[in-house]
This record gives sequence, C-alpha cells and structure tokens, in this order.
Amino acid sequence: MAIVITITKIFKKILTIGTPPDDDVLYSKIVKRKIPDKSAEALVVEDFKNAIQSVKSKFANTDSPAKEEKTTSAKFESNPTASIAKSSSAKTDSNIKKSTTKKTETKKNTIKSREKKVEKKTTVKKKKPVTTKKTATDTTKKKSTPKGSKRTEKIALYIKDIKKHYGEADKDFVTIIVKNLGPSIYRKDAELVSCSDPKELDTVRRNFLVKKLGLKLSKKDLDAAIQEVCLELKSTRKKYRATFYYRLAQKFKKESVLS
Repeated sequence: MAIVITITKIFKKILTIGTPPDDDVLYSKIVKRKIPDKSAEALVVEDFKNAIQSVKSKFANTDSPAKEEKTTSAKFESNPTASIAKSSSAKTDSNIKKSTTKKTETKKNTIKSREKKVEKKTTVKKKKPVTTKKTATDTTKKKSTPKGSKRTEKIALYIKDIKKHYGEADKDFVTIIVKNLGPSIYRKDAELVSCSDPKELDTVRRNFLVKKLGLKLSKKDLDAAIQEVCLELKSTRKKYRATFYYRLAQKFKKESVLS
C-alpha cells in the first residue's frame, strides 16, 4: 500500500508540473475581453442616428424639418439597409438620367451639325458654275460673218501686197491662186516663202512651176526665175506665197493654166 501511495503522489506531482500556485490568478478567473459583435452595417446605422440627432437639435425650432427627420429616422430605424439601398439606387438613377440627357443632347447637336453641313452642301450645289454665256450680239456676229470672210480678207491682203511691189494686181487671178493654195494660207509657216531655204525653193519649183503650171524647162532656168522673184521681194521680210506664185505665173505667162 505504501508503494501505491508513493506512486500516486509522484503522478500527482508530474501532472501538476507547470501549473501556477494557488496564490496566483487561475486561468478560470481570467476575464476574456469581449469583441463587439456589431457589424459594419450596424455601425453605419449608429453613425446615421447620431447625425439625425444632431440635425434634430439644430432644427428643433421648426416643425416641418422635424417631422421629415422623424419620418426618415423611423423609416431608417425600421429598415436601415433598405433606406441605404434606396439612396444609392436614387443616386444611380439620377446619374443614369444625367448621362442619358447628355447623350441625347450630344446626339441632337451632332444631328443639327450634320443638317447644317447638308444644307451648306445643297446651297453650294445649287450655285450654278460661272459660265461665259454667249450673248445675242456674239451669235449675230457669227451668223452675219460668212464662211468665206477669212478668204476674202486674205485675198484683199495679197492684192495690197502685189500692188505694193508691182503696181497692179488682177483680182480674179489672185483668187484662183488662193484656191490652188488651199488651207496653207491660214498657216503662218506655209503662207510665207523663205528664199534662204533651198528646200523651200525646191518645193516651189517642183510643186508650182512643174506640177501646177506644167513647165518643162531645165532646172537652171526654173531656179533662175525663182531667184529673180526673190530679188524683187528682197525689201520685204514677209514674202507671201500668193504674191510669189502670182509673179512666177506672170513671168512665164501661164495665168490661163490655173484658171
């Protein structure tokens, strides 16, 4: 029995190792600090109640705000989460309305600007291009001037030139020469004869003297006649082909051949 008692005492000492003595504060007597179980919503509600009370104290003299505060506080106390949700939804609704109004205003402005641009374009299109209108006087002038007016002007010019160099000019024969020359009289290069150009003199000999007048003389004789006319018209820079041919036909007495 003594052995059993001693063993039990030893076990008790082993089990009591690390435990505080009776004089010290026991673990059961330690008061744990209670953490407030209030949620974030409850704290927000308390803050809101305090704000309402402060507003009440400020506007205690007036009746209408006090009533509104009572109603709002009562509603908020009854269902605080719903009131917060309503306030947030109201804010979002107002923001949505503002954004929609802004969008509609911007759309209207864009539509107006487009309409203005379209109106400007239509006005520009309506403007007719500036064109030089033919007046009645111009048309009458064109109608009044006959087709052979240019030819008659040329004939008058050549007659004047022939008279200047040779004193007299046969109008009928000048007109025959002009007809044989054709449209070449209306070109500046073809209208004149260049005595310094041998190719030009060669064409005068072949095309006019041989082909038109039908002369069968030697080349020397024909070239000599051409050089004589060049000397006669030496004083003038403009040696008209009509004057040149008129004088050559007159030299060889071949006026009747062309007619």
